[in-house]
Amino acid sequence: MSERKITNWLNAGLIDADTALRIREFEADRSRPLGLWSLIGLGALAIGLGLISVVAANWNDIPGLIRLTVHGLLITGIAAGIFLLQPREGLLGIYLKDVLLFILAILGATFFGHLGQVYQTSSPLWQPLATWLFLFSPLLLLVGRGWLISLLWMVGLLGTAIAHLGWYLDQTNDPPSIYLALITSMPVFALVVAIFVKKMSSRQVFWKQVGTFALAAFVAAVTLKLIADGLTKAGFGGSEGDLSDITAIQLGLWSAAALLIYILNRKASGISVAAVLVAAAIISFGSSLAQSDEPLVNATFFMAFWAAIGWSAIYSGWRNVFQTVVAIVSLRLIILSFELASDLLSSGLGLILAGVITIAIAVVAFRFSRAFAPAKAITVETTHKEEDP
Repeated sequence: MSERKITNWLNAGLIDADTALRIREFEADRSRPLGLWSLIGLGALAIGLGLISVVAANWNDIPGLIRLTVHGLLITGIAAGIFLLQPREGLLGIYLKDVLLFILAILGATFFGHLGQVYQTSSPLWQPLATWLFLFSPLLLLVGRGWLISLLWMVGLLGTAIAHLGWYLDQTNDPPSIYLALITSMPVFALVVAIFVKKMSSRQVFWKQVGTFALAAFVAAVTLKLIADGLTKAGFGGSEGDLSDITAIQLGLWSAAALLIYILNRKASGISVAAVLVAAAIISFGSSLAQSDEPLVNATFFMAFWAAIGWSAIYSGWRNVFQTVVAIVSLRLIILSFELASDLLSSGLGLILAGVITIAIAVVAFRFSRAFAPAKAITVETTHKEEDP
């Protein structure tokens, strides 16, 4: 905590001198030598870059079998380090172990490419990714503790799904609707698994992070799909003829997932997440049925989806999510105003009008956010409010 904040609180009468002194002593006892750790990190980074530079400069001169052996030994050594750190808590037991686990997973992923280079083999990208996901998911999900590992696993899962989707679309011009619905529902499946395992795991924070990343990926995918629906009738992830079939299957899958999430978690967060899934399923299906090229219609579907997220944020007390919703809806309104008055932008008066509309929307959004955003700290019953998604 900065000294400036403590001084400001003291001058504003929020705390007295004794309280300020106790805060300073408390923070001093728990302060970390960030400068020292930064220098150590820079030194380690320099050593790592130097090793990479030396190896890269002599890459072609090193026999392939030796390179693979060294690569394998690095993986084995880091795995042993993680095993030795397993019983530890604190800095070594959590932060360092997660960093080593991250490096181990990256080395494992690059090993398949290295193997293919040495033996001159090739395969679709999704195959080594799927192999890596199969081999490393147990380790990442059973040992990981922080956001770094949860994010890496989610990126690996979605990367494998996207790579397989791209490969499969190259193999056939008419992919089954059920396949496209399933492959695009991967974030939903990951979200359900995270909520289910969280109830039984001692690492609830980790599984909460997995669920948060899965929900964020799902929201981003639905948002891109709604934007694509406004750009082309083919939409995102399907052709004009089968898009409604895909979203109809998604409607069933996502609604079933929402019901399961509600059963697993009947607190505010579970209800809110289930509401987002149901809203996304209905709005995505409606957008696919409409297949409209009217800016107002497409903007309505887009803002309806984000309005559902905004309601969930208010219900569960997700302040940052609510403020993000207000910003995105405001930006969409500004874009809509440009779309509806595109002919005016060619004149000076039109540009002035567009600027006035932009400022007006920004001011209204700011005041709306100030008035309706959930409080930063809320003490309420756990069956109704929670601060984080």
